[in-house]
Amino acid sequence: MNAESPETTTPEVKYQRYYSYQEKKYHRFLPTAAPKGLYYNTRMAATANIDDTPEKETVVLILVDVPREPYRYVDEWVQAFLLIANTEAAEPQEKALFKLFDTGTYALEVPTAETIELQNPPFVFTQPPKDVLQSHATFELVDLTGDGVLDVWFESTYGVAVISFQNGAFKEVFGNYTIPGFLSEAEYVDLDNDGSYEIKVPYSINIDRVPSAPHLPWMSLYEWNGNAYILNNERFYAENDEFLIQLLSEYNYQMLRHGRVIYNCETYRFYLGLVSYYRGSETPGHLKWIIEHGKQDHYIQAAESIFKKLPSE
Repeated sequence: MNAESPETTTPEVKYQRYYSYQEKKYHRFLPTAAPKGLYYNTRMAATANIDDTPEKETVVLILVDVPREPYRYVDEWVQAFLLIANTEAAEPQEKALFKLFDTGTYALEVPTAETIELQNPPFVFTQPPKDVLQSHATFELVDLTGDGVLDVWFESTYGVAVISFQNGAFKEVFGNYTIPGFLSEAEYVDLDNDGSYEIKVPYSINIDRVPSAPHLPWMSLYEWNGNAYILNNERFYAENDEFLIQLLSEYNYQMLRHGRVIYNCETYRFYLGLVSYYRGSETPGHLKWIIEHGKQDHYIQAAESIFKKLPSE
């Protein structure tokens, strides 16, 4: 989908992208007026069958936009809504409504909307500020869970979410923060060709106490268990020698540059220990070092929680 071809059609899905606030008929599902100084903007819609009824539904992405300044070339928004509607009736009828990335900055209460709270990947201790302005927002309809019914994959500047029709209702089955501007974006991929997709969420972790050190790349892998997406980093790191080699190479390089400073850096020690644990080590030495010598509570508590899962000696 691009400016030259605003409509895109696949055998199952018809997409429509809107420009310049030209589509307003779906705004009636939100409060009558947007917060002062902001505007509703229907960004895009897609029509397909995404539930257990024979009729097609229309999924609509509505953003709460900030007015564009003369010098700004992209739209920025503070909140997003995903409306799922029956549009085969004379008037669109709401089937579900989700509020995404609620910054809490503006009083925009929508009683029928379910709020999707993005989560941090486990063992990642920083997250983007909630009041940041966003620009990128889009969605795609794809059968992620392998049940033959299309799901909604939503992605924005700071996170991704999945809405799926499960047990007779639309519900969120995944929602995670990501880091904007990182080398790769969150993606879905069928690693084992079993018909359901895994979700890879990249992250970029700041190396504390060593400002000149580049951010540490990190990856969280989630897989569908039939009810929800659950973390399975053991699978990713056990099969990914390249990632471990990259991590060790960067650590050794920083050791040559900073010596004991980087050796004592809890961030590197924690994530090296975490990879060791995911790869099946029963005695991840770096995590043991964190417990015995660490200074930051979140690393110590996380390391202790992992050691509780290890076999007793």
